[in-house]
Amino acid sequence: MMDSTAKARYLIRIVDDDAAVLKGLDFLLTCRNWRIKTYQSAKEFLEKDDQEEPGCLLLDVRMPEISGIELQKILLEQGSDIPIIVVTGHADLDTAIRVLKKGAVDFLQKPVEVDKLERALEEAIAKCDLRRSGLGIHEIVQIYHDLSEREQGILHLVAQGLTSKIIGERLGLSERTVQGHRLNLSKKFKVHSAQELQACYELIKKTVGKKGS
Repeated sequence: MMDSTAKARYLIRIVDDDAAVLKGLDFLLTCRNWRIKTYQSAKEFLEKDDQEEPGCLLLDVRMPEISGIELQKILLEQGSDIPIIVVTGHADLDTAIRVLKKGAVDFLQKPVEVDKLERALEEAIAKCDLRRSGLGIHEIVQIYHDLSEREQGILHLVAQGLTSKIIGERLGLSERTVQGHRLNLSKKFKVHSAQELQACYELIKKTVGKKGS
């Protein structure tokens, strides 16, 4: 889980026409040390949000004037790379498939479980940092193939959320040696956290899996 210092680097935008939902999510996530900005319409978001600030977007589906799906389409047309998590009380399979195919990080149903939401936020933040690193998917995969067998093994264990101490115990290495490998992995992938390394590994798995299918 990200600590409060790491969370402070990112802005979580929430777009929902229900004032009670905005207030509830704002309170819930602020208590967990996230920085929050709320908007009661897609139009307000488009007019006022500074998308240069790193973070992600929690987006409702059914809203007047501009729906969540329409906002996602507008952002894609504008070339925005802000990661989107859809949070809706009107979940259906067709809508979920549509938003996920267009790149949404997750599709969650209200009332959302806070732990599940926080995991989705951390995944979205990791994707945000990967995009800002400037590396494309093919570059990330190539870096992975250029890693030593030991580095690939450590990346796999880091992606499971294991600490350097536990990884060291599994591989018969000192904790300090593992930390050195993790630092080198971060430099090679141009990332700064375990969550970002996890996101790299997930992209690698999906890409390599598609090639092998």
